Amino acid sequence: MLQEDPLRTQLPADPARIAALYESANQPLVQTAGRSAQSAQAAVVALQDGALYEVVVALTLSESNENIIYAAPPVQEKDVAASIEEALNFAESMGFILDASGWTNLDQAHKSELIERMPAFRPPAAKVAQVVERTRSVDPVAAVARLFAAFCFLLLVRCGGMSAEQRVQAADIHQQLGDNLMAQGDPRQAMKEYLQSNDFDESPEAHNGLGLIYAWSLGRPQEAEKEFNRALEMRPDFSEAMTNLGALFISRSKFGEAIPLLEKAARDPLYRSRVLAQSNLGWAFYKTGQIEKGVSEIRGALAVAPKYCLGWRQLGTIFSEQSRLEEASSAFARYAAECPDVADAHLQSGKVLARLSKAAEARAEFERCSVAKDEKDKPVAAECAKFLKDLGKP
Repeated sequence: MLQEDPLRTQLPADPARIAALYESANQPLVQTAGRSAQSAQAAVVALQDGALYEVVVALTLSESNENIIYAAPPVQEKDVAASIEEALNFAESMGFILDASGWTNLDQAHKSELIERMPAFRPPAAKVAQVVERTRSVDPVAAVARLFAAFCFLLLVRCGGMSAEQRVQAADIHQQLGDNLMAQGDPRQAMKEYLQSNDFDESPEAHNGLGLIYAWSLGRPQEAEKEFNRALEMRPDFSEAMTNLGALFISRSKFGEAIPLLEKAARDPLYRSRVLAQSNLGWAFYKTGQIEKGVSEIRGALAVAPKYCLGWRQLGTIFSEQSRLEEASSAFARYAAECPDVADAHLQSGKVLARLSKAAEARAEFERCSVAKDEKDKPVAAECAKFLKDLGKP
């Protein structure tokens, strides 16, 4: 059982004590006991102390700059995996998406760099005393917007008259607003914020955000490609932009162009979402005729992130298209096991089971997806119902 330890304010920055490390790939809004709601980063870390291991969850709150440490009772080595799973579930229940760092495969230089970058290993910043108590808003986006307006007002200048430093700060606020709006599913308002951010001070993050909107919300791939390329011009090692541009190329069947981008991102040990890059790299290899190389990359991604639904679907599809039906069935079964609420997982599993003449097992899978849970599942549910009808009565 994980409980907050109020006496701890940071994790020990000692690589020798760290047995495993996971880092959040997002910054959701959380509200912990006795604190205001604010965005946060998370880390799940297994710490070794002699023969025992302690698994902790560390949250770093963005506004108060404090670390909140949740700890579980120490366990023996044989129970570490179960303790890590409990910690991951605890963090995921708050909305965090955790990625494994591949800690044991990093060299000492990269381990030290990772520790130095993560705020959970740093002492919390000193709090600034507030003279006037401010009313908190229940809407975090509106609160940030008001902070920006107050920022301009207190400077007693129009925004256009800001200094270079103030323009950078304003750009950062608008870029973060854009990120928040994207997380809330409002790409059009997010687009306005990213554009305003670039008006103040151009940044690769804002261009990357615009690329995502053009690609997946507005269906304007050429403009998306331009934005991703601009982000990479400004920061050539920007792995997130490489991954997004690679995904865009895959969506347009430009698999050969996607490979070098995804390969570079997938090999970046500090990129938190490199699983996405590696899985898509495997798919690009497969689509260019490098089948076993593609399978190897996707398996590598799934070894790090076994709950990555798309990876299991990609692997099963490769085997299915190659008529390696037993392997396809195993991959789709794992897809359904790891992602039981995804209707498509049961559809794909059922289709391969039917090809293997395992009618009873196929019927069971189709029955699990034949009733739509929401609007987006209706096409899959209709297909599952059709397969059920074709199979006939048991």
